[in-house]
Amino acid sequence: MDLRRIAWDYYQRKDIQEAIASHAKDREVVPRYLESFGKRPDIIEYPSDVANLAEKGATSFHFSEERWNNPLDLGTSMTPEGMNALRKGWDLILDVDSKYLEYSKVAAELIIGALKFHNVNNIGLKFSGRGGWHIMVPFEAFPDEVQGVKIKDLFPQGPRMVSMYLREL
Repeated sequence: MDLRRIAWDYYQRKDIQEAIASHAKDREVVPRYLESFGKRPDIIEYPSDVANLAEKGATSFHFSEERWNNPLDLGTSMTPEGMNALRKGWDLILDVDSKYLEYSKVAAELIIGALKFHNVNNIGLKFSGRGGWHIMVPFEAFPDEVQGVKIKDLFPQGPRMVSMYLREL
């Protein structure tokens, strides 16, 4: 069966449309077509947007880690200060991959254990579809500030620092 047909069938489901639209709030969302990505910046506002993009051949949807006051205001020439002013927050996404699925499974378990050791309990886990896992910690799990710096302004340094710490741990 054709990938576009499989995607179309899947994205016609109301529960899938509602879940994607709910997660898309305050995020940039870009559809992936077989050979290309959709235009940027783009958003999904309504569940029907998912079905409409699937009608046009979208086979998957890619969400920003960052949350924005208005994702449509994003631009390639924005300064870091401009990005910080527009950014509401960010989710920590850890991509655990190995050519051996069993190794990435063990690594994901260890990372989740380390997060729980630090009293992080709001953790998401998703199979990435190949040799690994995506571990997600939502922005709400972080304090508002660290040493006088707003967490929302610590992107991409914040995820890098957490990743390096977990790697060393």
